[in-house]
Amino acid sequence: MKVLITGGSGQLASYLFEEMSSEHDVTGVDIRAPVHRPAMGRVAKADIRDLDAMTAAGQGCDAIVHTAAQVSVQRSTEDPSGDADTNVMGTIAVLRAAAAAGVKKFVYISSAAAYGDPQRVPVDEDHPLMPKSFYGASKLCGEHYVRAFGSTFGLKWIVIRPFNFYSPRADPLSPYSGVITKFAQAVRDGRPLRIEGDGLQTRDFLHARDVARMVSMAVTSEVSDQTFNCGSGRGTSIKELAETFSTIFPGKVTVEHAPPRTSDIRDSVAEVSRARRLLDFETRVGLEEGLRGFFD
Repeated sequence: MKVLITGGSGQLASYLFEEMSSEHDVTGVDIRAPVHRPAMGRVAKADIRDLDAMTAAGQGCDAIVHTAAQVSVQRSTEDPSGDADTNVMGTIAVLRAAAAAGVKKFVYISSAAAYGDPQRVPVDEDHPLMPKSFYGASKLCGEHYVRAFGSTFGLKWIVIRPFNFYSPRADPLSPYSGVITKFAQAVRDGRPLRIEGDGLQTRDFLHARDVARMVSMAVTSEVSDQTFNCGSGRGTSIKELAETFSTIFPGKVTVEHAPPRTSDIRDSVAEVSRARRLLDFETRVGLEEGLRGFFD
């Protein structure tokens, strides 16, 4: 199978190259050069908004995995038009290219941000979709276009909504890094772990390697026209996360508390039975194992 990954220089794509390249012909496109070894020599420079470039990249491909996106909630607030240009218009261009190139399957990496504030936990795929951020709105809009291209052109599709995924390949210098990446960098620097609020807010953490495995399953499966949560199905509080770091480095981790963030979601945990039933997917990388990987 020939597979094209947009956003091929990103952390998730690097694990997709590792997961899929032994059995499939996998290439990528990105506006940035790759920095992760698995992507080296596999990623061509192209902007997803460039229809001609994307159509050329998609020629002969059986599937496209669309990971490319503007992923910063803060940046989407500062520049909602720019966010929509990448996440909506860029997705439309990739979809048009897929249809023009005769691609058989389109896997779209969306986000749990499409749900907004959970009205029930765990959050299942039929939960109301009420994003709080422009980023969440743009990712949800992309989902609608994926489904519309499916019904209009017969393109088989799968939408995947990852929850809080992490890996050592995330950029610790980015102000938008997740809490795990920030905690790991604080441990390296000998700084306290900064917990905002009481630390009892919960998140569904999973390793990017597990996300890549689920995406690979989605690409190769006969299943199509489905939306899946991608999570562990287990909630971990930020306080418990800090305690896990303390377990890894006994006596070396301290904690400081800060005021809670405005409009922070209290609990976010995925309901994952659909992925278990239709894709036979379960996460494999435990939290402590994943955290230790930051320091190997």
